[in-house]
Amino acid sequence: RGQRAGSIRATQADGAVLSETPFSFEDGAKRTKAVFELPLELRNKVARLEITGEQSAGAVVLADERWRRRSVGIVSGASAEEAQPLLSDAYYLRRAIGPYAELRDTPASRDAQEEIRALLSSPLSVLILSDIGNLPDAEHDLLDQWVRQGGLLVRFAGPRLAEKSDSLVPVPLRSGGRALGGSLSWSTPQHLAPFEEGSPFFGLTIPGDVTVSRQVLAEPVPDLSNRTWARLSDGTPLVTAGKRGDGL
Repeated sequence: RGQRAGSIRATQADGAVLSETPFSFEDGAKRTKAVFELPLELRNKVARLEITGEQSAGAVVLADERWRRRSVGIVSGASAEEAQPLLSDAYYLRRAIGPYAELRDTPASRDAQEEIRALLSSPLSVLILSDIGNLPDAEHDLLDQWVRQGGLLVRFAGPRLAEKSDSLVPVPLRSGGRALGGSLSWSTPQHLAPFEEGSPFFGLTIPGDVTVSRQVLAEPVPDLSNRTWARLSDGTPLVTAGKRGDGL
């Protein structure tokens, strides 16, 4: 009886110790907490947690992809979003992604091109561009290289991207868009169609209150069906994707 103490080691796949932290049980306690303070890059390398000096399988926890916390950068094409944050697309993206990823921020004074360069200057898992249109050559080439080396680029299409796109999209986009009550329009908001088996969204339940009133249309290229992850109920693509080197 009395206080029981020990330590837990975090190791990477090759057995190298990344960190070790102590723990202790108060008299009679059955639970305790041990906290590791690791930067994101080291945290994502953890493959195994073990109680130091114990040889039992019960003293080991193996970490897998569920333990990884990805770094995500968000760049918005909207202006004056700091003045009206509740109207900003980036505000809602941060709210949605924040609980599941490490959000990387850049100074608000930067323009979109500077933000992209700043975010890619350190390791980054995912970069989200929210309605940013045609990119200058320097940023385009930088992003293209980053994606080909394994980066994941997500682009949300809006008026800017619809007006002037570039080659860093899975499929060519039609200029303009499709909106409720406008040209190329539908009379009622569209629901999402059930996700197809080849989509990473397959199996997810679609809430009945989710509807779409505006859409940027994809050009009908020959392999459009193979690049489509989500569709509206009328069959038009809503989410498309395409491999680029080792990335997406």
